[in-house]
Amino acid sequence: MIYKYSPYFIFKRLWGDREQYGLIKDVKDIDFIKWLSVYHKFYMETQKGSLGEWVNHLGYKVTSSIDFSGRTVAELGPGVIEHLQYHSSRPDKYILIDIDQEFLKKSKKVLVDHDYENIDVVNTDGNIIELDDDSIDIMLTFNQLEHVTDLEHYVKEIKRVLKPDGILVGSVPCEGGVAWGMGRFLTTRRYCKENFDFNFDKIICWEHPNFVDHIRSILGNNFVAIQEKFSPFIVPVMDINLVYSFVYENKK
Repeated sequence: MIYKYSPYFIFKRLWGDREQYGLIKDVKDIDFIKWLSVYHKFYMETQKGSLGEWVNHLGYKVTSSIDFSGRTVAELGPGVIEHLQYHSSRPDKYILIDIDQEFLKKSKKVLVDHDYENIDVVNTDGNIIELDDDSIDIMLTFNQLEHVTDLEHYVKEIKRVLKPDGILVGSVPCEGGVAWGMGRFLTTRRYCKENFDFNFDKIICWEHPNFVDHIRSILGNNFVAIQEKFSPFIVPVMDINLVYSFVYENKK
């Protein structure tokens, strides 16, 4: 990927100033506190009813090929579960997993409003998935793995709770790719610089510590890929695409 060969004065504008700020968020940092205080506004104004929403749905569409019937499904960081519109079947049980209780309440309400009945809610600390070994048929994760600090450990947790031959379904942005970096530079980075007074180049490092090639490598080391898609272009080149969606099977 081109980021590996980019001069740093370009790199830090597209993917954050990682040399200065690192990848581990400082929850007491004033810029991070300011970021959290405006995140909902940021999300609603940049991700809903906009180009950001279109990009997210490029990944959600992977669920249209999944047979959920008779399965136990768990979702990591479910949000408002916008991919439900692409489902052609329903699981027997749906488990919602998040670090934020308020988000979990919203997620559950979405399922209830769609007439789901067998719903469990799991509040986690972010590193441990508090589910039994070999208990999940389908694990869902959308726009979430790029945020995880200790990704190696987290993926091991996913593998632990998936049944043998269970599947991991989801998508991540092509973070670290030129198209993604340029898109953010021209949209959300500009939006934050015009509307807020925190260092967004710092927030990028802490919110998206994992580049897509790193995520793909770790998933490939733990599972077998049975479906991979690059969007909006089909060509499997991270630098020209915005979303990497996938289905991995727990065979390793």
